[in-house]
Amino acid sequence: MLLNPPQAIYETDVHPITIKKVKEKIEKEGIKNVKPILTNASDTGLPDRSIDLAFFFGLRYIAGGLGNALSEIHRILKPESVLSFEKTRGSEKKLIAEVENEGFI
Repeated sequence: MLLNPPQAIYETDVHPITIKKVKEKIEKEGIKNVKPILTNASDTGLPDRSIDLAFFFGLRYIAGGLGNALSEIHRILKPESVLSFEKTRGSEKKLIAEVENEGFI
């Protein structure tokens, strides 16, 4: 258990079934700080510089391109925040280049 749990965790997905499953799980577990959002990763609707950590899971090859999603994540992450990726297939060097191309260090 976290000593200082985050105020809000946003789970975004374009698939309604995934959002439904997350809602069912958080209700079953009584979790209050997870907010599922049915949206595309390239247009989350979240405020600028409002997120401390972004974790990409299963988004290495997304519709519309990774660049659009990275641009959105760059917009919503606070300075000095963390961007993390699930280990994926493909070139790690290419992924790092794409991430750096969107302004990440």
